[in-house]
Amino acid sequence: MKEKVESRTVAAIVTVVAVAITATWLLNRDVRPDTVEGWAWPNSAGNTIWLTDAPDGKGGDGFIVAGARWVGHDNLWHDGASGPTCVGTDTASSTHVELGVIDVRADGVSWRHAIWLRCL
Repeated sequence: MKEKVESRTVAAIVTVVAVAITATWLLNRDVRPDTVEGWAWPNSAGNTIWLTDAPDGKGGDGFIVAGARWVGHDNLWHDGASGPTCVGTDTASSTHVELGVIDVRADGVSWRHAIWLRCL
């Protein structure tokens, strides 16, 4: 009987330590976005952009900006519900922006995701 109590106690201690280590690891993970700057060329809905290094629109990478928090020229943060209206929807016009992007991996697929946008 004494052996069962001792093995339950050891199992409980091991479980508590494992949970504590896992919780500490999860809570202390440092996920910081990379900051990239460029010229945003929106699609007609304003929910995605093509980000180029120069205002000529050549080269670059595509980003989904729907849902991303954003800062307009008024320097006020907005939630991403309405999209970054400072970028607009004119596909022939670019806006100088700064993006916060993170690398996402899910179900064997990876991409760079814009989590915030600042119109400069």
